[in-house]
Amino acid sequence: MPRAFKAATLTELHDKLCHKIVHADDSYLDVVSGVDVQMHNVVAEAESMEWDFDLKNLWLTPSRWTMMVRQYVPREDLLAWIEKITKHIGTQGRGIAMLRLNEVKARGGEKFGNKESRRWGGCMLNVSYKAIPQPQITLYSRTSYLGYLSGLDISVAWMCGKYLAGELGIEMKDIKFVWFNESMQYHNFKSMAYLLNHPDDEKRREYRRWIRFSEAKLKDIGDYDYVMSRPALKLSRMWMQKLILMDQQGLTLGDMTYNTYRRIRRRYHTEVLGFDRAQAFEGWSYYKAGPKKGEEKEFFKAYNPLESVKINDLDFKGIMLPYNPGQYGAAPLLLGENLDLDDDDDD
Repeated sequence: MPRAFKAATLTELHDKLCHKIVHADDSYLDVVSGVDVQMHNVVAEAESMEWDFDLKNLWLTPSRWTMMVRQYVPREDLLAWIEKITKHIGTQGRGIAMLRLNEVKARGGEKFGNKESRRWGGCMLNVSYKAIPQPQITLYSRTSYLGYLSGLDISVAWMCGKYLAGELGIEMKDIKFVWFNESMQYHNFKSMAYLLNHPDDEKRREYRRWIRFSEAKLKDIGDYDYVMSRPALKLSRMWMQKLILMDQQGLTLGDMTYNTYRRIRRRYHTEVLGFDRAQAFEGWSYYKAGPKKGEEKEFFKAYNPLESVKINDLDFKGIMLPYNPGQYGAAPLLLGENLDLDDDDDD
């Protein structure tokens, strides 16, 4: 069954999607596994592309943004897309201009001795623009991890819109956003930043109680049954309790073998417990076999605190396209000037 979401702004829409998947019970979700929960065939609309996103809130960094841009955004195709729109569509013309994003290659696999990721292709597929009945940016996705990389997925489409708006002379608040997503997922520990670092103080405190409190304390406040009947919360709580147990047992970062989970623990230590406390869990990993067995291998330090980085302060300079409005498109169309009277999509 399709899931439809609407919100006034892009900021509200993202939080609405994350809130829904976190609070959904089994009857609403399409997939519940030991790794994630999923809702399929999602159509999400925001009346305005106002997007107040801080990378820090989802434990992301500017370098992760640059990596995403280089992976997905084709520089020359983006320039051609902007020029085509400014020359032939503007803010009143017909037509839907499609920007096909890069096909991101799979990584890892048997010959690398680990599990292959992105085996089914890139998560984001296309970004399109149309002008009527109002300017609109549409993002087409195969999948997205809500509460984790979803912030960057949206930001790629938002940034395409920002560059285009700069050439058309319009504001982002006047552009509608639509997201067609076949499978929205919530990863049970990679997405915990959404719970632990939520920008709303009241929600952040509530989420932290739900996944950090002991079972007895959760029952005392009357929230145990609710949390345990919501798969996303229940499974994030399970992973959170594992981290708490590791801390209680005095295990260092070097004692862990699963690097992805170690990254989450490092972020949790610094962003939630504080940098001073985080340093107590620094430590060496050791060779498990071979001639160096028992020797020190790698020292894992606590992460430094993340800085606040708003998406509006970033751009596409990672693909050699700094934000410079008025430099990338043709002269914008004026109302009624050379507008196509027929659709341009006939085969």
